[in-house]
Amino acid sequence: DREQIHIPGSIQPHGMLLVLEPATLRVIQIAGDIEALMGVSGMAVLGAPLLETGFPSLLSPTDVNRLRMLMNAPGPLPRPQHLFAFTCGPRKIDAVVHASQGFLLLELEPQQESDPADSLGLVQDMIQSVQKAENVEASFQSMVDAVRAASGFDRVMLYRFLSDGAGSVVAEARNPDVPSYLGLRYPASDIPQQARALYLRNWIRVIPDARYTPSPLQAVSADVRRRPLDLSQCALRSVSPIHLEYLANMGVIASMSLSIIIDGKLWGLIACHHHTPRFPTYRLRVAFELFAQMSSFQLETKIEAEHLGSRLRQKSISEALVANLTGEPDLVEGLRRFQPTLQDYLGAAGLALWVDGQFSASGKALQAAEMQPLVRWLNETMTEGVFETDRLSAVYPPAAVFTDRVSGILALSISRSPRDYVIWCRPEVIQTVTWAGNPDKAVEKGPAGTDRISPRRSFADWKQQVRMRSEPWTALDVRTAQSLRLALLEVVLEHTDQLARERERGRIQQQALLAELDDRILQWERIAGELKRESDRRALVEAELSQVLRRTVLEQEAERQRIARELDDSLGQYLTVMQLDLDGIGRDTAASTSIRARVEKLKHLTADVGHEVNTLAWEIRPTALDDLGLQKAFQQFLEEWSERSALKFEVHLSLGDRRLPPVIETTLYRVLQEAVRNVVKHASATRVGVILEASDKEVRLIVEDDGKGFVWDGDDDGAAPSPRLGLLGVRERLALVGGLLEVETSPASGTTLLIHVPL
Repeated sequence: DREQIHIPGSIQPHGMLLVLEPATLRVIQIAGDIEALMGVSGMAVLGAPLLETGFPSLLSPTDVNRLRMLMNAPGPLPRPQHLFAFTCGPRKIDAVVHASQGFLLLELEPQQESDPADSLGLVQDMIQSVQKAENVEASFQSMVDAVRAASGFDRVMLYRFLSDGAGSVVAEARNPDVPSYLGLRYPASDIPQQARALYLRNWIRVIPDARYTPSPLQAVSADVRRRPLDLSQCALRSVSPIHLEYLANMGVIASMSLSIIIDGKLWGLIACHHHTPRFPTYRLRVAFELFAQMSSFQLETKIEAEHLGSRLRQKSISEALVANLTGEPDLVEGLRRFQPTLQDYLGAAGLALWVDGQFSASGKALQAAEMQPLVRWLNETMTEGVFETDRLSAVYPPAAVFTDRVSGILALSISRSPRDYVIWCRPEVIQTVTWAGNPDKAVEKGPAGTDRISPRRSFADWKQQVRMRSEPWTALDVRTAQSLRLALLEVVLEHTDQLARERERGRIQQQALLAELDDRILQWERIAGELKRESDRRALVEAELSQVLRRTVLEQEAERQRIARELDDSLGQYLTVMQLDLDGIGRDTAASTSIRARVEKLKHLTADVGHEVNTLAWEIRPTALDDLGLQKAFQQFLEEWSERSALKFEVHLSLGDRRLPPVIETTLYRVLQEAVRNVVKHASATRVGVILEASDKEVRLIVEDDGKGFVWDGDDDGAAPSPRLGLLGVRERLALVGGLLEVETSPASGTTLLIHVPL
């Protein structure tokens, strides 16, 4: 691959080469045995103007004029041109000229074989045989048959380049005495890249005798020798010695290669081999060159015709897909809905979608966990909109674990980075390939101590099992994918434009809404200010009312305490004295029976009044609450109600002798009073549970009954039943000490009051 075969510095010795300065036609380099061919001394020619040497004496006046015209040519020669043919002794010599690096290269080649009688008719017959072929494969065979019939070479092969650079013999016409290479595959190294570049520039290349000894270029000066001359278009250009050795290893003496160029690319070669020297004349070579050009065109036409049906079907699918996607509000969902159609679009085994970070797949395709790292790799690797390979694991090693499902992919980018992809997948196809010799030993090292390499010597069938490769993607597949990409990008662009229009409409609406919102905010700010001022005034009033209510309750309790004390101390004492006096009157007075009876009746009345006074004082405010604490007051209260009603109380009091702030003790006592009264009046209960307990932070009171319950929603509009009316009073009283009331009740399920008061 590094050998500079276009500047070999020598030619094949069956002709001669003169390198001329265009302005003077001075000969600055020569190669070949000029004296043997034309009877003119090479040293006499080198450095002299060609027209002043003995060479013009061999030419006709017309030929000399053509040489003179080269001196006045308006521009460089686009390709080699046949100047004239002249006779030198018994041989006819063809003169061909072309330009290279600012010089004129004049090739003189003696004819050693006969010209075709009708070279144009020969080409026409050859082209007609290709035209008659029914399909592409038949065209392959007709091409090699036509060339062998016209050239007489022992073996003519059609050698097709594969996607990996290797070549395969797809058609062959041969003499029965030579071995067949049909179906064999050759490694890419057999025809290196620089040789392929020359095949692309020159339609024909002939090596008449591969056993030749090169004839070196001789220069007029050292300065000229230091500048290698490009002989790319020179028919006499010497061949790489490695290639000559390669031909020798194959047993080939003469070879001719015709380029098959399709769509501007080197598609293949028509390779001709012969076991003896062959010297096709210039006219025959021109005929073969014309045939190569025409047959390339014919072959390209047939390939395109065979692809036309597929392209029409794919175009129909593409148009339907685009038409439907254009009307889709969501491109991702549209692609998912058409996923089976997309999969068939390129004849793939599976399809994977990656759009807006969302994954979807059908058939034998990548999985979500495999897709994300592959997408990252594609984003870093892809430079074009389409990427294809039939050996994914060779360029993306993680793919080696899923080759049974995906060995080849064709990835279509339908957005800019971060990219969205449609990826067609093909599984591994295990196949056995027959190579012309071991492809891993295409070259061999030379003798020890040298850097020279040699081509392999064995071309025997060598079978290899090829794995981790899928069915290759064709050029048609790639072109079809590129067309689809353009269509999808138009859809994406249309969606983008639509979104842009919607965003613009949304922006205008948003601006209008923002303006309206600003007005509303100003109104709300004014209202909020008024509400805040009203709230502050209300909070102030509520605080004042709360203080008034708190003072009222405290004063009420103090008044109750005073009244209870007065009733218990003063009125109770008076009633006791009255009862003692009545007892004295009954003992001291010798009264009649009727007087004694009246006195006794007054005694009983006085006792009843005393009992009622005690009860009234207890109800107004039990002295035990002030003297003995909340727990004792609870106990007395519940014992009294146990005697006065049919209720059974279950009491759990854990305060002991612990005293709480007086206001909290009073509040809890009044809450218990209200709760028990409600149970007695409304609950129709038989059992009541009372729990009183306190921690460092709060005191908790629970009153629970098994009565009929009621509906409680935590709110009241003032028209509620009396149980709720009493509970509202409880809640208001608790609010004065920061307490909370929780009610759990429902019809026929009893009622539970939970009271929390912070300490």
